[in-house]
Amino acid sequence: MRRLKDREVKALLRDFTASYPTTPLPESAKDFDEVIVGEDAVYFIDGTPLIIRTKRGLLPSLKFAKAMDLLPRVVVDMGAVAHIANGADVMRPGIKNVRGDFGEGDLVVIVDEKFSKPIALGVAEVDSTEMMRVSRGNVVRSVHYVGDELWKSFGK
Repeated sequence: MRRLKDREVKALLRDFTASYPTTPLPESAKDFDEVIVGEDAVYFIDGTPLIIRTKRGLLPSLKFAKAMDLLPRVVVDMGAVAHIANGADVMRPGIKNVRGDFGEGDLVVIVDEKFSKPIALGVAEVDSTEMMRVSRGNVVRSVHYVGDELWKSFGK
């Protein structure tokens, strides 16, 4: 784990806020640390993993509850949870509901139908209207999920 310098913190927060302007970041945060995971990075703010950097850019981590609450949701049945938690993309038959409007290419949070817990972040392959209209096929590409290498680094 590496402590970020002030200029790195400012750049990180500026870039994250530009991508997610409505997501509130901790106002009085003191400690900003980085953990490198392969080609990606996890940024811990006061010990909590809130931001991740992937090839796609900056993303909120699944542990960033305030960010998860603001994203559109794709609710999946319990039979799909184990597959998605192992990195599978979301297939249309596993979807129970869609909450919020989103377009193709937008970031969505995937939650289970029983507890509404975030199990993955994904990129929508179709918009929210089309997602409920189609009956089969891949509709969300997984980009961060419970059990991936980024998630495993949260325990460090």
